[in-house]
Amino acid sequence: MQRNPVTHRLGDEWLMAYAAGALSEGQSLLVASHLSYLDDAAARLATAEAAGGALVETLRPDIMSPDALARTLALLDAPAPAPASRAPQAIAGDPLPPPLRAWLGGKSVDELPWSYLGPGMKKVKLWRGGPNDQRLWMLRAAPGVKIPEHGHSGTELVLVLKGSLEDPHGIFRAGDVEESDGSLSHGLKIGGEEECICLAVTEGPTRFKGWIAKLLQPFIGL
Repeated sequence: MQRNPVTHRLGDEWLMAYAAGALSEGQSLLVASHLSYLDDAAARLATAEAAGGALVETLRPDIMSPDALARTLALLDAPAPAPASRAPQAIAGDPLPPPLRAWLGGKSVDELPWSYLGPGMKKVKLWRGGPNDQRLWMLRAAPGVKIPEHGHSGTELVLVLKGSLEDPHGIFRAGDVEESDGSLSHGLKIGGEEECICLAVTEGPTRFKGWIAKLLQPFIGL
């Protein structure tokens, strides 16, 4: 994948949680995809792992349960996991980062089951689970489209894969992550140069402001 200048990066707290395996499947996939755009991804992960290790060393030791040793030995006797499949080959002109394409089984962006979301917009729902009713989905929007003002039930992470979008915090391009929480209400505008494709993880349903969008909410399913 061609490297892009990424100006909106995830904070160290996300990388520490990712390195510790503390994120949900959807969040982990978005973080891994974001890191694939960064030239210093390995260094940032190493720093996050070191910081996490230093934090663990400051914790008070806990008393182990009586069966802790037996459970550990049982894990050692468990069958080895199946070897990981080889990463799918890159598809010319396809904007999906390697971690996402591998998770999708090697499919290209045009092979996904896109469905209508609104004028000039399509969506595809990929996963739902984890804490706080998380939803992993993708947005595909035409140049110049305006997404109505909305709020969120919890944290929202949006990774731009192609094109650009704009919100009150700035312009986000390929590799950038837009992060918001339940206290923020905003609208988004797609850049006018080309279509925009994004990967998003949201907690709970999106809270639209306009009455038309509210009426459509049950059918949108986001």
